[in-house]
Amino acid sequence: MSQPSSGPADRDTGPTEPIVERTVAHLARLLPLALVPLATALLRARELLATGNANGFSLRASFPVYRYDLWSFVDAPRGGGVSVSLPFGSLEALPLLVPAIGAYVVVSGALSAGYFGSIAAGITTGRFDFVAALRRFGVRVILLEAIVVMAFAVLFLPLLLFPPLFVVALVAALVVSYLYFPTVYVLVLEDRGIESAVLRARELVDGHRPLGFFLAVAVVTAICSVPVSLLAHAGPIGAVAAAVVAAPLGLAFNVATALKVAEMAGIETVE
Repeated sequence: MSQPSSGPADRDTGPTEPIVERTVAHLARLLPLALVPLATALLRARELLATGNANGFSLRASFPVYRYDLWSFVDAPRGGGVSVSLPFGSLEALPLLVPAIGAYVVVSGALSAGYFGSIAAGITTGRFDFVAALRRFGVRVILLEAIVVMAFAVLFLPLLLFPPLFVVALVAALVVSYLYFPTVYVLVLEDRGIESAVLRARELVDGHRPLGFFLAVAVVTAICSVPVSLLAHAGPIGAVAAAVVAAPLGLAFNVATALKVAEMAGIETVE
């Protein structure tokens, strides 16, 4: 993959509009990758059916920490018990289904490896090979996803015993998400190992302070979540339709974030 620039870091002063225009320019070429967020949305078939049969809508702001799909815009209805929202889905605290979560992480991580690797190749070379990206980044992205799931579990599961700490844990998760959100993008853009990508992500955030971009993405996803969730709650067919609509929308947010991280890292992208 591309190598980082050795030039000095700049602050997050770039306008939003060029990112939007460049994202749209890349979408037509990368559109087949929307099948990945569609697949990850449909993997949660039980929640998809429950959402379609429930009334209401969601207002959900999603930060650019990982892969976007329907569940980045829609909150699935919960029956009972306690659940914790994660970048990769939801972790049911009672009971903790370790084998099921492990299987999901492997499948989700493998799809994400091909997905993010293809986005990185698409914006830097103008072409991509999903299978080649999966082979190249599969192990690293699966491990990264497993580490993040375990980290969030360690952070949030104690809340079952001490619920008042929820606000503290939420703020901590938000801060960590901001400081390290470029990690998976750096991993594929610069072909780094997990530890190197984590350190590089923190370096980029410290140097560029992209808080404006980070918050802007959350605001835009919140706005998009209203019509998407209204469709998702319009019966089972509406829920499937919402997954289809959310797939290219999610891809657009991931492409925009990849372009932003590439810009921060000084990596040249194609027009």
